[in-house]
Amino acid sequence: MKKREMEFHRKFNQIFESETDALEKVAAGFHFIIDRHLVESSREMEVLRALGDREGLIKEQIKHSTLQHALSSFDECYFRAVGESWSSKEAQDV
Repeated sequence: MKKREMEFHRKFNQIFESETDALEKVAAGFHFIIDRHLVESSREMEVLRALGDREGLIKEQIKHSTLQHALSSFDECYFRAVGESWSSKEAQDV
């Protein structure tokens, strides 16, 4: 396993080993995964722009927008369930 992947798994596991309640763990874990995919997607879009791959870029933009929408939908559900927006100091520390 690559060092980067090991670090990802370490941080991800840290979320679920924390003392927070289950809902906070789910929210932090979901955000952690989607945020990573969004970063990777942004990098991929930069590469595709540099290569002039318009078709690949459009596909990646759709993927990126879909991930953003999923995150937004999750946040709306969290807000409706808890009554406040999700933010985690722990996730920022991890």
